[in-house]
Amino acid sequence: MKELRFAQDILQAETPGETKDLIIDLGFNGLFFQRWYPEMMDNWEGHLAEGFQEHYYAAQIYRFCPVARAIHQWHRSYTFAEARNAISVGREQAAVAGNLWKFFGMGDGVVVFSGRSNLKSALILTTEGPVENLYSEYSGVLALAADKLDQQLYPGHPLLRQLSRENITLSPIQQKILKLQINHPELSNAAMAETLGISVNTLFAHHKKIAKKEGVTTFTGAIIKQLGKKVSD
Repeated sequence: MKELRFAQDILQAETPGETKDLIIDLGFNGLFFQRWYPEMMDNWEGHLAEGFQEHYYAAQIYRFCPVARAIHQWHRSYTFAEARNAISVGREQAAVAGNLWKFFGMGDGVVVFSGRSNLKSALILTTEGPVENLYSEYSGVLALAADKLDQQLYPGHPLLRQLSRENITLSPIQQKILKLQINHPELSNAAMAETLGISVNTLFAHHKKIAKKEGVTTFTGAIIKQLGKKVSD
């Protein structure tokens, strides 16, 4: 009966925000939506831990994250645990990606595919603990919810941020800076600069260089623009 009520509520939801709230209320702690074009992607952070995507994409952790690789390799819905067990990447690299998800309270999750007009889209949902039971209970209605969001977040919708899938290569020191932020997010800028053996001004200069490579004006803008880059490069 709960699944039936959820399906009815999803069908009646008028906005992406209403659909998002219904899904989160099932027991998920994170939600975002993506749609892919040949050179661009649409992205909507419906409900996501602040700072996660900044770390995940800026340090290019997505390149060796099994969850991200499966999005581009598979055409069926799956749990994070399933992807981690099936996708072969380096053990240490996969551990870094898994630990980042856990650091932000998203140890597991599920990717539910949808799409129309030959455009693939996905609803990505996260949980702190194992998602298997929750997904088993609601897999059918979550497919309905994913399709609903795909309709509501139509191409060109004002909530969507369209981002380039072009790859921007960062220098080794820039990669080191970003990876240090991943492994030690508690560090201040001063402590990070000391660890790297550079001055704070040099650290900020690298932030500006990263932004310049991305064609934006701020480091935060550069981080956002890196969303959706090819994980198979």
